[in-house]
Amino acid sequence: AKVAAEQQEVSLLPPPPPPPLCFLFGALRANRSTKGHRRGGGSLHPPYFNLAETTRIWATATCGQDKSGRPRLELFCKLVGGPAASPAGQTIQGQFCDYCNAADPNKAHPIDYAIDGTERWWQSPSLSLGLKYDEINVTLDLGQLFHVAYVLIKFANSPRPDLWVLEKSIDFGRTYTPWQYFAYSKADCWEHFRKEANSPLRKDNDVICTTEYSRIVPLENGEIVISLVNGRPGANTFSHSSILREFTKATNIRLHFLRTNTLLGHLISKAQRDPTVTRRYYYSLKDISIGGQCVCHGHADVCYNKNHEKYQCECQHNTCGETCDRCCPGYNQKSWQPATASSTNACEPCNCHGHALDCYYDHDVERRKESLNLHGQYQGGGVCIDCQHNTAGINCEKCLKGYYRPYGVPITAVHGCIPCWCSPEHSNGCEEGSGRCYCQLNYQGETCDRCADGYHNFPFCYREYHSKSNEPFN
Repeated sequence: AKVAAEQQEVSLLPPPPPPPLCFLFGALRANRSTKGHRRGGGSLHPPYFNLAETTRIWATATCGQDKSGRPRLELFCKLVGGPAASPAGQTIQGQFCDYCNAADPNKAHPIDYAIDGTERWWQSPSLSLGLKYDEINVTLDLGQLFHVAYVLIKFANSPRPDLWVLEKSIDFGRTYTPWQYFAYSKADCWEHFRKEANSPLRKDNDVICTTEYSRIVPLENGEIVISLVNGRPGANTFSHSSILREFTKATNIRLHFLRTNTLLGHLISKAQRDPTVTRRYYYSLKDISIGGQCVCHGHADVCYNKNHEKYQCECQHNTCGETCDRCCPGYNQKSWQPATASSTNACEPCNCHGHALDCYYDHDVERRKESLNLHGQYQGGGVCIDCQHNTAGINCEKCLKGYYRPYGVPITAVHGCIPCWCSPEHSNGCEEGSGRCYCQLNYQGETCDRCADGYHNFPFCYREYHSKSNEPFN
């Protein structure tokens, strides 16, 4: 009778409104292989798709199996009336009950069911096995860094959680930070998370606490739609907001459940661990969809799954890397930057005059205005690497010591730098253009092939001294 009264009380409550963004994830799936788009005049963005379809997922506990993964038989009962959980279900004390058993495919509820796109579901152990199962983690490993816009969670034969945290990691699960808090009441928001409930979004990286999705109804098949972009100041200028771009990045997502939702009349019995009550409280997930896109820093509108392992951006704007996070070889005249709505911030080629294939950017070189760009201006900090054809210098603009470029020979000429005619042991190279030798102090001549005045005994060219005073001649 007590159960029937509770069910009648719940049935009088108004049904929850339909989730407004359910259609979005269907569109995200449909757009998976399509091309992205350009925002404004510069930034490119690949399409959104459901990241959960290729993710790895695990849970800290699953019904029907012990901590080591060995199967076990577990009784659970639903909060709502109606058909039993399965054809083999049964009624116990007016409750519709069934068993979890990892060894029986018809009664197993592994965590993979939460992302397989079917009506099957994951289920946690009920609290009849211990109140420790109030706190459970469900973790999704995305495999690489993505921008996440939405998370849609569909629950199965249990209510939505009463208290939990959506968390993210950007270091492949080594550390986690809160993305959004969920609580039953304003008091819970403050007591557990030190957050004012339902506060407006004032900053792009605000972590809020909401009470919208922690009602006890619906008792099953509830949904939670989490938008990590909409409503934030930079939502319409995503490429300009570095804070929002960083806020939406994740390699891992974790659902950190802290407390099951409980009917008011069950609070005391739950605290007293009455098994006829606690066996009705657990978590269940039917679907997790994650709307996201590859992190391409505004330099790609296509992202593809390379060898069915990692998604890779098809970079433009002379950028390279899986996420277009660096300039391609030979394009480091200016420092790499993400594209914005108003500028592609394309990487510029270095001016090596055809004598080098690669370069690096040096801030100090740019500050001193020592690097010549392709437009003949000293703008940027590109420094050429491994100059060929006997050239040297920041722009491979000079000849190596011992070589010179004759007058009239273009700086781009492959064989423009030719050996000096000077004696290499007695000179310091030669003059650009003319090839005139720079003889060392004690040598002279067109090729530095004789001693300078006051020196003798070529090729040693010692300083001459007075025979009596042992002093050098003036």
